[in-house]
Amino acid sequence: MTAENPSQTRKAPFPVRNIPFFYGWVILGITFSSNMITSGINGYGISFFVVPMSDALGVTRAEFSAISLFRLAAIPVIPFIGMMLDRQQGPRAVVTIASILAGLALIATAFVEEMWQFYLVFGIIFGVVATTMNWQLLGATVLAKWFIRMRGRAFAISTIGISLGGFVIAPIAGLLIDAIGWRGAWAVLGIGMLITLAPAALIFMRRQPSDVGLLPDGRIVDAARDDSVESEPQRDATSAEPYEYPWTVREAVRTPGFWAVLAAQALGQAGLFGVLFHQVAYMQDKGLSVAEATLATTTLAGAALVSKLFYGFLAERFGARLALAAAMIPTGLCLLLLVVGGGLEMVLVYAVLYGFTMGGFIPMINVAFAQYFGRQNMGAIRGAAAPPANVAGAASPFVIGLTWQWLGNYDVSFMMLCAIWAVGGLIILMAAQPRTPTHAAERL
Repeated sequence: MTAENPSQTRKAPFPVRNIPFFYGWVILGITFSSNMITSGINGYGISFFVVPMSDALGVTRAEFSAISLFRLAAIPVIPFIGMMLDRQQGPRAVVTIASILAGLALIATAFVEEMWQFYLVFGIIFGVVATTMNWQLLGATVLAKWFIRMRGRAFAISTIGISLGGFVIAPIAGLLIDAIGWRGAWAVLGIGMLITLAPAALIFMRRQPSDVGLLPDGRIVDAARDDSVESEPQRDATSAEPYEYPWTVREAVRTPGFWAVLAAQALGQAGLFGVLFHQVAYMQDKGLSVAEATLATTTLAGAALVSKLFYGFLAERFGARLALAAAMIPTGLCLLLLVVGGGLEMVLVYAVLYGFTMGGFIPMINVAFAQYFGRQNMGAIRGAAAPPANVAGAASPFVIGLTWQWLGNYDVSFMMLCAIWAVGGLIILMAAQPRTPTHAAERL
């Protein structure tokens, strides 16, 4: 139902319904910024700290890579956070508190003297709050509620922030390390998060359009029903909000489609985080300087940034299943270029092609879940799906670090990641969209 709630609207610090554009774009801007900062640090940026911190703390790359395993501390709280994001004031409270804790954790990382301290403040504390604010919980939940017809482009634009994190935040981290050392770099990054994301979330975040008397996609109250969403003859004829069957977690997990999308997400996260964590070290092992590795990483992030809108419109035209397969299978092939490449020229070719295809993975996973299971309980559904995917994403950098320690190179590990990407694409290609349960009419 979409009836306006005046009391909720009056509580807003400014007249949400009177701004000259759809307020969903403000929500998208917050998820964009959250993706940029968390992924720029936790995904792309951490790669620049591997060598200097390993040397300074006197640990091996495998021991440093184990930091990814401590992110698994978020698993017990992920389902709870997902359900919180479905509640009325949940997104505002969750993001505000999480961003404050994240900033303090980054500042604390500047003062670590032992590896266990790094595991605690960055691996556990920052890992938990970054998981809360990243693309698979925050963005996936709130954007699915604010956008339906324009869902593909909305998820694409939001996840451009992830690539922009590699294009902006990660190079800044590299420059800061060169200028003031890795300790100063962590402190500056933490202060930046405290003064940007926390205030924005506190002031502007809203859960869904109906909380402020609006409709998804910026429609007016008497707008005609959108043909792009599922029709339901039993629904309230006076409702102007487009209908999507409100899948529950219990219903979703009983479908093959849920497990296929989850498998694709888990394999994709293993490939994504493994590469991002170790690619700079891999390039340095191949003889590239820090400046050249920074150029390649920035190029990769720029290519991923450009590709997200392409995949977003592809999903709106052909559906998330085909668009996701079209991202994951080529990504596995393009990763081979880094394995066989030696000089800067070949690495830059890898960065462009891998970045472009990999860039479609995250927005298409988000669109697939929303397209398959609707928006009403998306936080709870993503909370149920996230733990196994996070295990895969966290284990991948550690396993690669161990393999490097055993073999002295990254070649075998990265070839395995090539196969992982391709298998994930093949799985999703065979995953048909679940049919609405036969008892659907009883719930209306």
